[in-house]
Amino acid sequence: MAKQYGSYMGGFSGRLGPAVGYMWNGIWVVRSRPGQVRNPRSAAQMAQRTAFKAEVQLAAAMRTAVMQGLTPAARQVHMTAYNLFVSINQPCFALSDSGLEVDWEHLQLSAGPVAPVLPMAPQLSADGVLSLEFDPNHGERRSRGRDLVRLYVYCPELEEGRLAAPVYRRDRRISLLLPDEYVGRRLVVYTFAVDEQGNYSPTTGVDLADLASLPAEEAPLAPASHGTAVADTAAANPATGAATAPTDPAPKEDHAYK
Repeated sequence: MAKQYGSYMGGFSGRLGPAVGYMWNGIWVVRSRPGQVRNPRSAAQMAQRTAFKAEVQLAAAMRTAVMQGLTPAARQVHMTAYNLFVSINQPCFALSDSGLEVDWEHLQLSAGPVAPVLPMAPQLSADGVLSLEFDPNHGERRSRGRDLVRLYVYCPELEEGRLAAPVYRRDRRISLLLPDEYVGRRLVVYTFAVDEQGNYSPTTGVDLADLASLPAEEAPLAPASHGTAVADTAAANPATGAATAPTDPAPKEDHAYK
């Protein structure tokens, strides 16, 4: 693979004699076209293609979380977020006669050096608010109280998910109002954290196979404290990958959880 130079029209895409031009990571590049493509279509090869297609489709269904949690790590290894998702989650996939089987609880939707959080004690209120407390430093990696914690709820049956507004790591509690169609179905909740430099944590998942069995909340959630990132606009900055949050009018002292 080589960069394209010298074209007054910019780069070209497609075949040009023995070469193929295309754009990779925003750069026009060119490579030689193979003289012969082997495609034996063996049973094992076709099964692998079927599995890969299903895995990419799953990444697309989880796009909201995958693009946020894996894009910074994917850039470092010159991959797309979808391809990195497929690569790091291979132990979670198995192909059976009924299709792709997924170890939902152990899927990784994010990657990085930041300390993950551990979701605990999920509760469901009468008005459909799923809330959970979390251990703020599961794994004893680097962490600070102002790291943002994200909650992603995925419904395998509907093949869609929702990303909750972030909270600070020090808040130790996060919630999401579930769509009506999620109630009564199997859900998987995932949590991950991002620091102010845009570094992410690994993902921690919990499979809620029986949502109806969750304990009901006895009281409504307390109003968000001044330290809570309550706006969904506190997503990753597309330019830097860094997480942003509303200004804290009375910021607490940052500290590492040991």
